Amino acid sequence: MKRPILAAALACAIALPVLAQDNPFSGFKGKIREGNWEYKMQMEGMPGMPQGMQMPTINRCITPADVDKGGFANKDGKMPDGCTVKNMKMSGNTASYTMECTKDPKMTVDSDITFGGDTFTMKQKMAMDRGGQMMNMTQTMTGRYTGPCTAKK
Repeated sequence: MKRPILAAALACAIALPVLAQDNPFSGFKGKIREGNWEYKMQMEGMPGMPQGMQMPTINRCITPADVDKGGFANKDGKMPDGCTVKNMKMSGNTASYTMECTKDPKMTVDSDITFGGDTFTMKQKMAMDRGGQMMNMTQTMTGRYTGPCTAKK
């Protein structure tokens, strides 16, 4: 499996912006509380990878600013270059949206996310152009609150 494909898939899973002035994720505000969160991902359909492959667990400290801006999974507060969010719909604790990326790797990602207090589940369907070959993948990401953030030493 090629690292750029995995990196692109992981970027899609955790690329939720918080710094955009017209933040499409503002409806996420308050859906996740501050503190330490554990994220787990499972991938399907990636060439060369076994079906249902578990990705490494990610731990992230969600700050009060993240909660206030509706961001909870971003790494640096920015969308991947060349990507935009379309068709954002929020109803109660469930959201759906499409992310379209026009730079390599070109892709479309349809996402559904359900928040449940101390948990969330995100399901994504990705269609990625890999040198003219379309690659279709699915990904499930779950998150759970594990307690207060701990200070880094």
